[in-house]
Amino acid sequence: MKIKSAAYLRVSTDAQAGEDRFGLSVQKEDIIKYAKSNNIEITDFYIEEGVSGSKLDRPKLNALIKAAENKVFDFVIVAKLDRIARDLMAQLWIEKELLKHNIEIISVAEPMRANDPTGKLFRQIIGAFAEFEKARITERMTGGRIQKAKQGNYAGGRPAIGYMSDKQNKALAVNSEKIKTVKRAFELKLQGLTLEAIAEQLNKENHTTALGKPFFKMQVKRILDRKEFYKGLYSYADVSCSGNHPAIL
Repeated sequence: MKIKSAAYLRVSTDAQAGEDRFGLSVQKEDIIKYAKSNNIEITDFYIEEGVSGSKLDRPKLNALIKAAENKVFDFVIVAKLDRIARDLMAQLWIEKELLKHNIEIISVAEPMRANDPTGKLFRQIIGAFAEFEKARITERMTGGRIQKAKQGNYAGGRPAIGYMSDKQNKALAVNSEKIKTVKRAFELKLQGLTLEAIAEQLNKENHTTALGKPFFKMQVKRILDRKEFYKGLYSYADVSCSGNHPAIL
């Protein structure tokens, strides 16, 4: 009887996910080859195109974790650990969520298993190097953003739910349609609900994400983690000050 596993693939740029799909094709080839040589049946491919590994809120990753709850597979295969996440804390958080359902991540490039102290240390070292590489790249891009942050201005990236980019004034404006969603998430948290329960309740009440999609627990976590931001404070890198964006909470 074959072991059942899902496969997760990710490329972070449109170029890698473009017409030739080179990055994805190589990952898929490596995963299929590994699966065949280890008598593993791949139940589904979760393919993330042009999505940063530093984000936890990813459509296919959300779907993967949701499927893990139904126990339709026993493992998740990735070509490299940095495909699941380039940030060490994000990687460990994702692994923790999967291990709640006894599902382990298998890396083709880093085959050491994570169910023993040596394996766990090895994975954390690999994750740390991926995070370091990302930090070196980011370091060269943050000068202007830090200057914006010192002035309380938004340094860039997709605005948090509840806000939208006001390009004319180079600032954040309130998205009136999503204010109720943000406030409701914090109300439910005060009631002691879990992330998953909050997501379910928000969906029942017809709240949607910034992209108009149903909530999963990771989107809820992102809202709750930004409590200070919603109170009007802005933090970026080592800069923390009163933001120029309107407070929601």
